[in-house]
Amino acid sequence: MSRPGEFSTHQRAGDHVVKMLDVDHRTGMGIAVAAHRAGARGLRTYVDTLVDAGVALPPGLEIVSENPLAVRHQWVSGPTLADAAADDVDSFVAAVARIGQWLRALESTDARIDTNLANFCLRRDRVVLVDVLPPLVPSTRPEPHDSFDALFGALCFDTPITLDALVGYAVRALLKASTIEGARRFLPVARDLLESPHRRAAHGFPESWFRARASVAIRTLEDDEWISELHEFFALTSVLVFRELDEPARIRRIQQVHRRIEERNLL
Repeated sequence: MSRPGEFSTHQRAGDHVVKMLDVDHRTGMGIAVAAHRAGARGLRTYVDTLVDAGVALPPGLEIVSENPLAVRHQWVSGPTLADAAADDVDSFVAAVARIGQWLRALESTDARIDTNLANFCLRRDRVVLVDVLPPLVPSTRPEPHDSFDALFGALCFDTPITLDALVGYAVRALLKASTIEGARRFLPVARDLLESPHRRAAHGFPESWFRARASVAIRTLEDDEWISELHEFFALTSVLVFRELDEPARIRRIQQVHRRIEERNLL
């Protein structure tokens, strides 16, 4: 079955797993609805685009249903990338670097990937994207109805923001699983991921949120006195917490984060 925050329901069947799109998912419902409308043909185009960009997908991936939209593939028994940070720092760092390469390769295409570390597994020391539902297709990006939609849409579709978020996810996972010395092995990769010809000065929300998170992450690797700031700022800018707020509370949170960014000179 699905875990909180997932867009699909999982059903394990022996050596395979079937994943069905949840069009009623409260996070990014517009994205899921757009995927449902595009159907199997849209999903096939999306998967082909990922493969052409070099993204490693689970063995035997196939579309098995259009309504509901569902895929089937071999079960990947390796650890999720979030868990792998505790087992082998070097493999984790190499995997995150590879995901960054995929993001850049996809930037000029009509496909994106969700960089939540739980969406990736290590299979024979090779990182694999195990979730393709819902397909993230920029040309079908829904119009935001509120500030959460704006935040979530930017996270999903704007590659520089997605790269900023990936750096933050990776550093947080390493700090939970390793020592600061071990986490610092990620620093060269983190700096490389944040170098982009399309990277511009952050302005406004939500770009400033994820740019500031990446900035705090880098500063923490350089100076462990920033560790408490990282945990506090990541809690303040939690996407899941932001989702649960009503719109007036979200506006207050945006203002609060803006003040924190200015006070701590995070951009």
